[in-house]
Amino acid sequence: MKTAILHPWFLMKGGGERVVDVFAEIYPEADIYALFVDKSQLSNVLQNRRVTGSKLNSIPWSSKLHRELMPLYPWAVESFDLSCYDLVISSCGPSMMGAAVHQEAVHICYCHTPQRSWWDLYAEHQAQLPHILRELFVAGCTYNRIFEFCAIQRVDDLIANSLFIQHRIQKYFAKQSVVIYPPVDTSRGYIDSNRGDYYLYLGRLERQKRVDLLIQACNRLGRKLIVVGKGAEAGYLKSLAGPTVTLLGYVPDGEIGPLFARCRAFLFAAVEDFGIAPVEAQSYGRPVIAYGYGGSLETVRADSPDDGCNTGVYFRSQTVEGVITAIEEFEAAETSFSPQEIQLHARRFDTSVFMENFKRHVDEVIRRR
Repeated sequence: MKTAILHPWFLMKGGGERVVDVFAEIYPEADIYALFVDKSQLSNVLQNRRVTGSKLNSIPWSSKLHRELMPLYPWAVESFDLSCYDLVISSCGPSMMGAAVHQEAVHICYCHTPQRSWWDLYAEHQAQLPHILRELFVAGCTYNRIFEFCAIQRVDDLIANSLFIQHRIQKYFAKQSVVIYPPVDTSRGYIDSNRGDYYLYLGRLERQKRVDLLIQACNRLGRKLIVVGKGAEAGYLKSLAGPTVTLLGYVPDGEIGPLFARCRAFLFAAVEDFGIAPVEAQSYGRPVIAYGYGGSLETVRADSPDDGCNTGVYFRSQTVEGVITAIEEFEAAETSFSPQEIQLHARRFDTSVFMENFKRHVDEVIRRR
């Protein structure tokens, strides 16, 4: 079958882009389409593939202004000529489910999350804007919500990347979906007997990641914390960091493994749709101390007295005090965590599992059609 893969943009290398890489491996002859394409950000998997940008991609500085161009996304998505494809797979970000496909084509949407800025975080984003821009934001969001709701009704099959997102899809789109967890490369994980005395955070340094809570908690407890990543909050977080907190910035992939393998535990305070970093930490046999909400409830096992196989600890309030309580709870039971059991749990989310489940599901959808 002639196949097309759609993704909102290739402007960074994140979890969504990793999913597209795996789609491209499953369907090596597929063509790739995106609203915005920065070729320097394409992975090795996509470097020699046909990747087509939308008409918005030709706008000067579009890679920096892509969020301001959101009201034009529906027009840009529908401008793609997909009439020759039998199978269309949309890695669903804003408006991507609205692709106009041939009547006989099968359109499968893998939904990372409904666009948060105009669905569940709409009020929060609106409040952060200057008054002069709020009315424009409201108008743009209203149009995009109507477009997305109507467009997703035409999709032949809808896949959610977690139970958390499955619930959000049902709430906002009134649409049933199946859950296939996204791919995580757990094969690189190993168990290191040389343990450090530090906690670890790895990810983007953005406000919604709540790294400030982790830093303040470790400041107050006097615990060592290593923070890896870049982002808009980097300067602010450096100003919060006490003598036991180290911000390393960007760390090459080849140097991340030892940081994972030797940490006491991985700290995670964000509300994530799924959350790849906690799974990566567990692939090295390390426990996770996570906010007990969102995707973490599916990737981290805690409070499991039946079989005793816990892979971490939850904190129930997204506050400094909540993090402190969870760290103290973890340290009281630190020796009870089994690195081998934690690593085995992480392998449930391996890339090979995703590839098998996704390909089998797509084949079944095509067979039904």
